[in-house]
Amino acid sequence: MFSLFNKDKQIVDKYINDYNINKNNIYFLRHKLSFQDNPKEYLNDFFKDIKQDSIVVITETIVYDEDAYINAAAAQIYDNHRRFYTVNEILDFIEDDARLSCFLNFKETVYIDNIIQQAKDDTVKYEIVKLLNDFPDSVKNLLSFKEENGRLVSFEANAAVFILIKK
Repeated sequence: MFSLFNKDKQIVDKYINDYNINKNNIYFLRHKLSFQDNPKEYLNDFFKDIKQDSIVVITETIVYDEDAYINAAAAQIYDNHRRFYTVNEILDFIEDDARLSCFLNFKETVYIDNIIQQAKDDTVKYEIVKLLNDFPDSVKNLLSFKEENGRLVSFEANAAVFILIKK
């Protein structure tokens, strides 16, 4: 979501080794869907241009509950953020073009200082921190907000890796 995930690379490396996959037939889509006006159309167009049986790895921040808060925070940071999706929504996007071979979701720590560095100016930095601090307690618990000396320092975003095989 707000930082680069490294676990997806580890997952894919293990998958490649376990199944003896040719690395030339693997395509990565990292954090693309949340920036698309129409992610299903985006994926349909993407799959048209690749060979059958190619491997496509989608890594995305995913949401379960309370996504309005998480999406609002992301929209403050990225002007072109549309929204995050649930696992089922992403599976619906690909159902015509690919089959799911492997799925793993995990939590990834997102550091507030990294978010702040991406802000355009001090006003936006303030708005982001205020927005995060104003999240309801239920959302803070869901995202495992961590504070030090009364200051928010990190939270845990839900991420997912979808390893797909083009039909």
